[in-house]
Amino acid sequence: MSFLLLRKQRVRTVYLTVSSCASYHQLLEKFAEKVLQAAGPWQQVEGWVARFFRRVNPELGLNPTTGEISIFLGRGREIDPSPLAPDIFALPGEITENSGFRMAICLDEFQQMLSFDGMAVENALRNEAQKQRQVGYVFAGSQPSLMEEMLSSARPFHKTGPKIFLDKIPADDWREFVVSRFRRRRRTISKEALERLLSAADLIPYDVQRLAHELWDHAELEGQESLGVEDIERVIERVIASQAVYFELQWERLSARQKAVLQVLARRGSTGIYSQNMRQQNHLGSASTVQKALQSLDGQDILDLYRGKYFFLDPVFAMWIHRSTQ
Repeated sequence: MSFLLLRKQRVRTVYLTVSSCASYHQLLEKFAEKVLQAAGPWQQVEGWVARFFRRVNPELGLNPTTGEISIFLGRGREIDPSPLAPDIFALPGEITENSGFRMAICLDEFQQMLSFDGMAVENALRNEAQKQRQVGYVFAGSQPSLMEEMLSSARPFHKTGPKIFLDKIPADDWREFVVSRFRRRRRTISKEALERLLSAADLIPYDVQRLAHELWDHAELEGQESLGVEDIERVIERVIASQAVYFELQWERLSARQKAVLQVLARRGSTGIYSQNMRQQNHLGSASTVQKALQSLDGQDILDLYRGKYFFLDPVFAMWIHRSTQ
């Protein structure tokens, strides 16, 4: 169920991208800010969180024009944010208990928690979240191997809820979405160009939107109202070129067998990759060797499984491989 539908049911929603926070300190500040903003206007929130402010004693900023609340927990390396974490993460539960409404919180790119204080952050959040009966949590991430690690039996979030791998958005839905957005500004995109865009992005939401955004910028710069295949091809080439240095470094770190497997996947997909004919033609080695290479690439978040077939998590990397290793 989307957050839009939840808001229509009068559930207060919080969305925070963990990777946008540069430190544990900032994560706690942003978490508190967004929870307070979702709860309502300051005049209403003030009474609910009085105990929180006595315990944490933050610096508070209030924008009189927008009503947005800013939280400052102190600055400087000498300040350890860890003791504040339980009180910060307890805030949604305290607000919902006193307010009579429910709250849904999404922490996107959740795997970035690992870059802060390791399992200490996970423990603090888990300990408080499990007490909150009127608050639901979604932990989302784009690096499957790290998410799996964080949900493993040795970690605090093991068995906290169902694990869901989101399906790709169907092509028909993307066609309607992209065409309608271009049409709003009196621009058209040909059927062939749209199909090329969706194929290049492999229906992965981030990449569809990235290429569509780049195509839009191209149209703005060129002053074009009608966009065709040649336009999306120019955009694709530009996107590949912008990431070439990163891809080259990533490529150099791979073994010869991993590179060979990726070349086959970039050109032909994963269908038949274990077949003897495919392995012999591309010097892939035994079926078990191919399997080990695929599993290793999966563990590095270069590939992932979708409906029993491996695919590139970054389809632009696949296009770079196809062009650069011919």
